[in-house]
Amino acid sequence: MAGADYLRDLSMFLAGIPFFAPLGEATRLEIAGHLEPLHVPAGEVLFRQGDTGDGLYLVASGRLRVTAEADGHARMLYDLGRGAIVGEMALLTNRPRAATVHAVRDSDLRVLRVAAFRSLLERDPALVTGMMRLLADRLASVDRLLIVDRPQTLASASLTIAVVAAGRNPRPAAQVAGALAGQLAHAGPVLRVDAGMVERELGPGAAQRRPGEAGRAELTEWLHAVERSHDHMVYEADTADTAWSRLCLSQADVVLLAASAGDDPAMGPVEARALATPSLRCELALLHPAEPARTALWLNGRGVADHHHLRDGRPEDIARLVRMITGRGCGLVLGGGGPRGFAHLGVMRALEEAGVPIDVVGGTSIGAIMAGVFAIGMDDAERVKALTDNVGRLITLTLPIVAVSSGRRVDRLIAERLGSVAIEDLPRRFFCVSASLNRAEEVVHERGPLGPAVRASVSLPGIFPPVCDGEDLLVDGAALNNVPADLMRDRVGSGAVIAVSVSPEVEPLVTAPFGLGLSGWRVFGRRLNPFAPPQPVPNIADIVTRSTSLSQVRHEQTALDDDHVDLLLRPPVAGLGALDFKGAAVLIGAGYTYAAQTLATSGFVQRFVG
Repeated sequence: MAGADYLRDLSMFLAGIPFFAPLGEATRLEIAGHLEPLHVPAGEVLFRQGDTGDGLYLVASGRLRVTAEADGHARMLYDLGRGAIVGEMALLTNRPRAATVHAVRDSDLRVLRVAAFRSLLERDPALVTGMMRLLADRLASVDRLLIVDRPQTLASASLTIAVVAAGRNPRPAAQVAGALAGQLAHAGPVLRVDAGMVERELGPGAAQRRPGEAGRAELTEWLHAVERSHDHMVYEADTADTAWSRLCLSQADVVLLAASAGDDPAMGPVEARALATPSLRCELALLHPAEPARTALWLNGRGVADHHHLRDGRPEDIARLVRMITGRGCGLVLGGGGPRGFAHLGVMRALEEAGVPIDVVGGTSIGAIMAGVFAIGMDDAERVKALTDNVGRLITLTLPIVAVSSGRRVDRLIAERLGSVAIEDLPRRFFCVSASLNRAEEVVHERGPLGPAVRASVSLPGIFPPVCDGEDLLVDGAALNNVPADLMRDRVGSGAVIAVSVSPEVEPLVTAPFGLGLSGWRVFGRRLNPFAPPQPVPNIADIVTRSTSLSQVRHEQTALDDDHVDLLLRPPVAGLGALDFKGAAVLIGAGYTYAAQTLATSGFVQRFVG
């Protein structure tokens, strides 16, 4: 029989869970008395799709992953952290389990069996109301995930992070663990724990107890108890592959591999174990004395889910890391649209002034250029100067066999403004999109030189030559994904996505009626003749750009109206020609005014400020 103190503590825990909160204290105490404790080691299956349901499971500590199988393929639906409930349908129906649930890390659960639940229902009908509300919310969540056809990681109020040395130098891991715990403490209670702390609390040798050894149960029970009293836990592993290091991995929601970028990138023993464990999400944190460098050396051979740069004297970097690993990151995706993309500069200024942190930036076509200058760290004045001073016309006419322009001027512009930096060395995570003519697929550029990637993304078919990349011929990404909000959602998970579209749904092409045949020489001659009446016709650039975007208009409406986007911005930029770069100042101002007004009235900024 559980003690009175245990039941009161469990009742208070239930009171913080939306499903149980409406119930009276007496009912919660009675439910607490019926909850059976269950420990599930990392990697173990709790139940499988198709199994007969036996009860509801409540996560007291740890993390579970829900997957569903369809057409022979298993799909991850969502993760469940402390305070989450799973398996609740078994309490109301005899239908088989609709999904498979396994422990991502060592987890302590509480189980409410079907028989106990039914006896409780007879005495408290309010429990039925709470259960139906939970069922409706869970079904809506699963339906949404199935509609958008992508996995989702649900943000959790609590998070456990294991910090592991990447390479052979242990010092960066200690530095990162300390900085991480300090930053997390701004949001709530956090505990940084290493083997030394465990042994001070539980006695010599306690941290190195192996499964099945005397004292191991006391160790895990103590860890789960302190986890329940803290919002976040930072586990600092040993440098060697010890029992404590393995326990840290089994306790972790996220494993952060920490290293100094200037060190030898040879893999260390604990990170090798972490990377070889399929259920673990591993991310890389690199310390730099100045600007990031040598990132590719550390990424090669490490299948990490993400990487982060931490520069000396730049506290914003550790803040960005914390936002990203806790599911509160913010991504900005900038769409294509020719010179209308200058409005992106105004939008970025408005976001910065409003205090919205941009952790990941990506784009297509001119949006890729704008995202590039933002990702390399230029401030607003530098961005405007780089992209408006001495830009001139970007078309250098040539014999139109491959394209009407040789592309030399746009090549020079990109090389001068973006330099030769590698994408993986950018302080902020960056991606851009091009389209492969060979494979009819979008290509996402996240590694390698920044300049060629952006050049591929802006290669407007017929206007600029395509870019050769191995066996691929790459053209403007707007042909397949003009505003890649879906790609951004994959990169920020449960964080926020801001999408900026500067491609109008209806294009005002000024033209006069003309017959089936239209001679370019005749149009040119009429323009030279001062006595001939004007005959406005669309130019080749307008026709090509509008034609390539037609298939994207309907796709974009769908992509930007669903759950991929938290804030959609459409600055008023219609009416400018496809390659008319003379109106930059007006467009920058229009983008700034529109974004500033939208941010002031939407309430979006409150997610990040205060």
